[in-house]
Amino acid sequence: MEVFNKGKRLMAVVACLGMTAGMLGGCSMAGETDEDISSMIPEPSSEISEPVSEPESEPEEPEDTGPRNPLTGETGFAESAVGLRPVTVMINNIGQALPQRGLAAADVIFEAVVEGGITRMMGVYADVDQIPYVGPVRSARHYYVSFSEGLNAIYTHFGGSPTAYNYISQYAVDDVDGQYCTSAFYQDTWRAQTYGREHSFFIDGATIREQAESEGIELEGEYQPLFDFSYDEVVVPDGGAADDVFVPFSGSYNAEFFYDEATGVYTKYRNGQEHIDADTEEAITFENILILYTTVTALGDGSERRNLDLSSGSGWYVSAGGCEQISWKKGGVEDAFTFTDAEGQPLVANVGKTYVCLTDKGYANSVTFTDTSSTTEG
Repeated sequence: MEVFNKGKRLMAVVACLGMTAGMLGGCSMAGETDEDISSMIPEPSSEISEPVSEPESEPEEPEDTGPRNPLTGETGFAESAVGLRPVTVMINNIGQALPQRGLAAADVIFEAVVEGGITRMMGVYADVDQIPYVGPVRSARHYYVSFSEGLNAIYTHFGGSPTAYNYISQYAVDDVDGQYCTSAFYQDTWRAQTYGREHSFFIDGATIREQAESEGIELEGEYQPLFDFSYDEVVVPDGGAADDVFVPFSGSYNAEFFYDEATGVYTKYRNGQEHIDADTEEAITFENILILYTTVTALGDGSERRNLDLSSGSGWYVSAGGCEQISWKKGGVEDAFTFTDAEGQPLVANVGKTYVCLTDKGYANSVTFTDTSSTTEG
């Protein structure tokens, strides 16, 4: 399998012979600090007699038809996307990367710590042809490679750590990598000049498709979605109220989700501020939240990079204003996540988008679920 992977990389390098050496920068980007730039978000008669017969019933709303999105359970999924592999994109999440683009279009987002307390995100998109510009695209980490491989996805990143590249080679990962073909990515020159080159690269679905096809990557393929969905009714987890959900990843990074009963969605906050998508100019929202406890340790390579235990663990499922304890399991790099409820049955989620938070189990007592009168510790 390594022979195929090296051949694929050679094709990607040949396709990019016109690039200058300066444009081949990769994973070791300096100056990763966080600051608040939320203020810089860009442009977004008479009485009716008694009837003698039964009145006609109101016409029923037409039901949604067509395929369902495998990652959200929602109808309206494009026929052309049925049978396609999902696409994953690594997304920068430090202050200089804000506001990001393409978050609102993601069907699933993973977030976990990478180094120095900062986090990185990975957007998952079921339909490659509906992906808008996403980014800033950032470098790979090995456990994100594992998240992506468990979904049989095409992994999109810009550079990576040595351990991540070892995974990519060992498991013959199908990836689109800006390290080898910068020309496949759009560079926002204003961001590059203002915040640095590593915070300036974006890519969209059309370019991912084109680059994947040029590298001989198969777009079609099967995968196991995160869970089954409840199509007939809204499931309200019965482990407690969860109108305000707080999840720390480190001493300096956290996520918070506020539930709106009228819309049935959670609005995400990043470090106390609404997490805005630059394209919609609105905060991103989700129907489902997964909080997965793991063990985060130093990678041991002399850097500040981290390792996550992805064998199994406990956690929470949050949706519709409620929460419940769950168990999760993954295992190998190519294995899919599986989730079970307190009775050991496969987790059934509400239709909609999902945000996945992986955090160290040492933060379990700092994870909180709040209603209007009490707080439940995680």
